[in-house]
Amino acid sequence: QRWLHEKALPVIDPQTGLYPADGKWNYRDTAADCYPFLCWAAFVVDKDALDGPVRNVLHAEQKLCNHLDRIPVPYDWQNKTKVVPDYDELIFQASEYVKDGLIAIVEVTGKDEWFDRMLAIEEDIWKHARYDTPYGKIPSKNVEVNGEQLQALARLYTMTGKDEFLTWAERLADYYFDQPDFVPERLRDHGCEIIGGLGLLYAVEVQENRPKAKVYESKLKHVFDTILAKGCNEDGMMYNHLTARDGGNGKLSDGWGYNYVGYLCYDMATGRPVHRTQVERTLKNLAKPAYDNYNWEGNYSIDGFADSIEGAIYLLNRVPVEEGFAWVDREMARSVTRSGDPLETAELWGTMKLESNGVRTVLMHALMHTQGVIARPWQKGLQLGAVRVGPASDGIIIVVRSDQSWSGTLCFDIPRHREYMGFAQDWPRMNTLPEWFTVEPAQKYTVEGLNEATTATGRSLHKGLPMTLEVGQERHLTIRPL
Repeated sequence: QRWLHEKALPVIDPQTGLYPADGKWNYRDTAADCYPFLCWAAFVVDKDALDGPVRNVLHAEQKLCNHLDRIPVPYDWQNKTKVVPDYDELIFQASEYVKDGLIAIVEVTGKDEWFDRMLAIEEDIWKHARYDTPYGKIPSKNVEVNGEQLQALARLYTMTGKDEFLTWAERLADYYFDQPDFVPERLRDHGCEIIGGLGLLYAVEVQENRPKAKVYESKLKHVFDTILAKGCNEDGMMYNHLTARDGGNGKLSDGWGYNYVGYLCYDMATGRPVHRTQVERTLKNLAKPAYDNYNWEGNYSIDGFADSIEGAIYLLNRVPVEEGFAWVDREMARSVTRSGDPLETAELWGTMKLESNGVRTVLMHALMHTQGVIARPWQKGLQLGAVRVGPASDGIIIVVRSDQSWSGTLCFDIPRHREYMGFAQDWPRMNTLPEWFTVEPAQKYTVEGLNEATTATGRSLHKGLPMTLEVGQERHLTIRPL
């Protein structure tokens, strides 16, 4: 909350309405990696800001930056001029904005204006695709861009039902899978995006009973098996590169968790735990001294820790491993938050890309410990935590305390994968806030711990359960399906 109000919101330029978080407004870094986590922060701690100045950034960038139809270009916000790159850079930046920026926002807001923006950019990226392949035109031959496109197109197909999005995604998959023995060489960012992208596309192919599902299954298994055989150390951690071990290539990838997300997606789609044991073993191995304060990116950059922890959280959401949770908590406290000072006075991060990624992972980590429950409005001195209970872990115990009086609501998560994204199952994927405890909108739940026991629908719990706290009061609530 302090970061949002003291650091981030003041950066919004009052003249253009843009958010030059790292001193500029472009789509490869600022829009892709800074703006989405401004949105996440506002979503969690101040929805009025989300629907005010933060949403206005979206309006401003469309008004000022659209260039090739609805594909945007960077903007020199000080001189009030567009900065027009060549075609490949144009597509790269737009794709970055969609995958890292807009998808992350859409995953928590659903079919709002950010979804409309994502849809528009994707339609025009493919309208202006100019590279010929045996399968039709594609917008890029950059494996990073095409991995991003797979992640975006799979989502757009299930959200809209429009066949062209799946057709374009299959075109990209065919372009790579029809290359002899295709396996991506780079196992970290700027190359590994295609691993999760192909995994998510395969899941959607299975969901929709598409004929290509069987074809992709065997080809994807070859990709995954090759990476495990050549690209991992003895603990299951992936290197930056599949085979090269010179210089930085020999270091471990902070994208290891992102890649294993694709493996778990494959498992869920096939209905067989092919890779679960491998993921579980890797998470257990985080307890080894080698991964205690491991220098992922050099210079102990916050970004390396934030990315590695984010990937671990995605996996722990599916494969809960005690050693993994302990590692995440320890590394967050020491290497991301990096402060023993009181929250009221601790030095805050800035808003540039690498520090914005830290904000992202802090929010993800906090919601892991609240099981996705958000207290609104948030205020300093409020504390919230939750654990699952019941034989099927279908209930939740919530502890809330405050050093000041507080009146507000506890807002529960819903199955966003289905309600927002159109997925039949909660397919493992990146660029989302994982679902922990979710309420079914039509289901009734018992609520214990208020002045008297009551019942509420999931829909009303998602909207918010009213609650008050006196100064210093602690309350325990238990929520179970009726």
